[in-house]
Amino acid sequence: MASKIDVSALSLNAKEAESVSEAVFEKVFVDTQLSRVHDIMTGVSMKQQIVFIANLAIGGEAFTDCTPAEQDTLVLTEKFWEPVLIGGRYTHCANDLNQLLKLFRRAQKANPDFFDRIGSEEIGVLVAKIVDALLRSINAKIWFGAKNAAIQPGGDFTIAGFNAGIWNQFDGLFEQIFADAGVKVVPIAENAGISYAAQALNAGKSKTVLQGMYEAADTRLLEQPDAQFLVTRSIWDNFLTYIETTQASGGIIERLENGMLSMKYRGLDVIKMDSWDRNILAYQNDLTVTVLPHRALLTVPSNIPVATLSESDMQNVESWYERKDKSNIVDYAYFLDAKHGESYLTVVAY
Repeated sequence: MASKIDVSALSLNAKEAESVSEAVFEKVFVDTQLSRVHDIMTGVSMKQQIVFIANLAIGGEAFTDCTPAEQDTLVLTEKFWEPVLIGGRYTHCANDLNQLLKLFRRAQKANPDFFDRIGSEEIGVLVAKIVDALLRSINAKIWFGAKNAAIQPGGDFTIAGFNAGIWNQFDGLFEQIFADAGVKVVPIAENAGISYAAQALNAGKSKTVLQGMYEAADTRLLEQPDAQFLVTRSIWDNFLTYIETTQASGGIIERLENGMLSMKYRGLDVIKMDSWDRNILAYQNDLTVTVLPHRALLTVPSNIPVATLSESDMQNVESWYERKDKSNIVDYAYFLDAKHGESYLTVVAY
């Protein structure tokens, strides 16, 4: 009987590395929520300039002589992409695999078939899990990365066995946004609670938060056709309950064809960022309170872009069989950076 585990598209023979790398890129960067929330910039080079051009003020004055009045200067500001090379290695020895595990096909002879598993079912499963881990890792770094990552009380991380090397490649978007004095901030008092119970959102608080963010937003942000709210699940669930309870006209719920719920506030999409909650709970949690468990952002994808260095940034996925150690090795590497753009295109709540 054929296996119900279809691994035909997951093998990683050396000659297939390039096509698999492209598939990984599609899976991680394109066919996910990343491409809805962020602009994905590829082909970005180190120290590539990002130019922001301010609007000119209203001008034009009556002539008092033959010379028109001088007008304001056009102000240009800049930031630079600095994609960081990030990577890891997975080593698999066939002899370490529990021999009682009947899931995978057995080799027909000891050497090299038993040890060389490149292209095998178990390597296929490993690669599938690597893709899943890459997606979660990239998402976590984009939002929670911090060059000065440290445990509390000096930093935001609280997990036992904290490894700064996982987080300190570049400042993530939260770090950048929190440090930007020009960003409008809507406070969420419950975040300061001294226990999980005290941090729970009061009924209807999400509506107050979204309303405050909308009212604080620059009109140039609200005029953007792709302006959207990004919120923790705690705010999403609170707002969903509020709408269901009050049938408030400010919020709209729609069930999509795939069964998922779509929610809007004042015509703007409200996107549930489950990954925020998962990372806060896993890495910013001291078992008494979590660090800013309720967060929301009103912005546009082009203002929080993510950059990779090459057109197919997962082309550095490699696999090979090491005869000396009789090990199967899968390496991955990618370049990554994220940038917060202009303050007037962002409102944050925390």
